[in-house]
Amino acid sequence: MSIPAALFNFSSACHGFDLFDARARLGCVFDHPPGKCAGGTNRLEWASLPGRAPVRRNHTFSSMPHENPSTPTIKFLRCRLPPRHIRANARTVARLILLALAFLCVPAHAQKDAAKTRAAKLPAPERIVNDYLKAVGGKKRVQSIRDATYEWTAEGNPDERARTFVKAPASARSDFTFGGGESNGAVSARTAWRRTPDGVLSTLTGAEANSAKLEAALAANGLVDYKKQDVLARTAGVESVGGETAYVVEFSRRNGARVRYWFGATTKLLLKTSADTPGGSHLLSDYRAAAGGVLVAHRAQLSGADGAQVTHILQDVRFNTGLADTLFEPAGDSTLNVVELLREVSGNQRAVDERVSEYTYTRAETEREISDKGELKKEKTVVHEIYPIAGGGRVLKLVSENGVPLTAEKAEREERRVAERIEKLERENNERKQKKERAEAARPRNETGAGADGDDDALGISVFLRASEFVSPRRERFRDRDAVVFDFRPRPGFKASNRGESIVSKLTGVVWIDPVDKQVMRLEGRLTEGFKIGGGLLASVRPGSAFVFEQTRLADGVWLPGFSQINAAAKLFLFAGMRIDATREYSNYKRFSSKTGDATVDAPKPPPEN
Repeated sequence: MSIPAALFNFSSACHGFDLFDARARLGCVFDHPPGKCAGGTNRLEWASLPGRAPVRRNHTFSSMPHENPSTPTIKFLRCRLPPRHIRANARTVARLILLALAFLCVPAHAQKDAAKTRAAKLPAPERIVNDYLKAVGGKKRVQSIRDATYEWTAEGNPDERARTFVKAPASARSDFTFGGGESNGAVSARTAWRRTPDGVLSTLTGAEANSAKLEAALAANGLVDYKKQDVLARTAGVESVGGETAYVVEFSRRNGARVRYWFGATTKLLLKTSADTPGGSHLLSDYRAAAGGVLVAHRAQLSGADGAQVTHILQDVRFNTGLADTLFEPAGDSTLNVVELLREVSGNQRAVDERVSEYTYTRAETEREISDKGELKKEKTVVHEIYPIAGGGRVLKLVSENGVPLTAEKAEREERRVAERIEKLERENNERKQKKERAEAARPRNETGAGADGDDDALGISVFLRASEFVSPRRERFRDRDAVVFDFRPRPGFKASNRGESIVSKLTGVVWIDPVDKQVMRLEGRLTEGFKIGGGLLASVRPGSAFVFEQTRLADGVWLPGFSQINAAAKLFLFAGMRIDATREYSNYKRFSSKTGDATVDAPKPPPEN
């Protein structure tokens, strides 16, 4: 709560402000007297540049930037000649030249050692954050602030005002008034939205929404126990901000959101913040004590990605006033009937699922392995062609791995395997059809394997109607089409009676629906609580696991998968832990089987026998 409390934005779109384009963060810090420059000086000193290996400067090297780098320190190194027993032949001359170069330049092994030394001297992000919390008044004092309200005015223009709110665990809101106009926006754990001065409301998606949610989670908790908010952190380097050496801490999430905070190495102040999306940076200064002895930045200079700047001056701050959760929800349209709309979507789903089985398509799946510091360790992309099978199932044909197509030999083997697999599935489906009732055999299944209506354990729309409550229904534009958007959250007091209800009753998120075609355009969900299978003996999915699913509309009106993403953690059989951080992109849809007159795509056939 003691760090950035608000998300300021400014641009010409909002008469000087554009929500989420730039963020001013209110920081609480403690002024310590200047201390010694961290890192010290060794016999061989190196001058470090941000993000680069140490470089030589005036025969002086330092493991961290000097407080006064303009004062050179010259040290002389004695060069010993080769032993006398070595003849002065061509080889000796070459050795002398190399030896001389070794003293004039930085040897490769010395560069590596210096880089390791520099990295070793960078404090861990946990230590930097703990020092910050001590500086602002202590962890307990910061943790006791559950919500905060800040009043701001623009420097040089007191008529332009801003009011920002934050509430633990992950909510933030900004309201702006200027020249008779008004704009606002807010973030919570499940949604992020903004409203322009002309009243246009839009729910943020993708990188913009993820970045806003990350910043809100950090601000609302004052960096206290940030790991519990599924936030990763690493010390990215050392830079100078306002003449003071600062540690750069990068906070991130596995969905790609990434922000950077600069903490003073001497004062422990939060000096600067920046986000990759939408860009821009923010300088914080003029720290003063607020209620309860917590220090707050009273001056925030915002620099947008386009170079525009504005400075806000804090006029008032209030803590723990009991802000309601509804303050962070977008305004709803009472004329919209979400329950009836969902029933229409459910009734329309069977026909759509039947048509899905008529298309083949390309799926590119990317799996990423991310370290606990938020660094990408490994990435693998596999591309398949997907062939649906009449009666249920599908066959995947491998096309490429990490951008490298299959060799001719591998491609031939894959063609043969796919053809055999299709033939086998078709035969099995026919046999199954003869043994089971027609209704069961003809039930269409989507790519995930779930039925159209679903049984007691399936995640059908009827389950959402029972286990969830819907808030803030609103009309927006999404992907150049009209959309009805609403948030969903667990229904208070609901008791699940089966596995499907148990999962849904722990989900929160946002849904976009096409009101004309009655189709789900986009669905975002996140587990608010852990979910166990077999009482946790088989598997236990951790809270915070999230997914995104999006459909695209083809020219003939059919809605098919366009994009999906999952970031989840689970424990299997009480011991083995696993993570899934993957995205899928779907494209190149073609009719696979159809009536006479329609274009068709033939299934792969085995190559002819030689």
